Amino acid sequence: MRTITLAVPSATADGLAGQRSEHFGHCPFFTLVAIEGNDVGAVRVLANIEHGKGGCLKPVALLAENGVGALVCGGMGHGPYQKMKRHGIEVYFAALRQCPDVRSAVDAFVDGRLPPFSLGQVCTGSGACRH
Repeated sequence: MRTITLAVPSATADGLAGQRSEHFGHCPFFTLVAIEGNDVGAVRVLANIEHGKGGCLKPVALLAENGVGALVCGGMGHGPYQKMKRHGIEVYFAALRQCPDVRSAVDAFVDGRLPPFSLGQVCTGSGACRH
């Protein structure tokens, strides 16, 4: 049975009860969830790194270093999206209104209800993101 570590950008450090953060790079935390088949396992909260020089690319490396295989988010820039793909991290889309908390995002992922994030959904940095 395949085990994967799922990351959910989070606004709070409350594990599965935490609130999601809409955008990947600017979240204060990532909730990491071990998923084996359809079973939710260990949950841990990882603080995001400062969003300074290197922008949203540094959090991608942080997730890769922590063995993340999939991410659920509502928005992400082109650079981080491409770097996720290079690291083999699958990205799935979930609107915040659809999955407002970590638990609902994890459940939607496990149930196979989330579409893969597409290049057409990336943010342009103009403030006119579609999420």
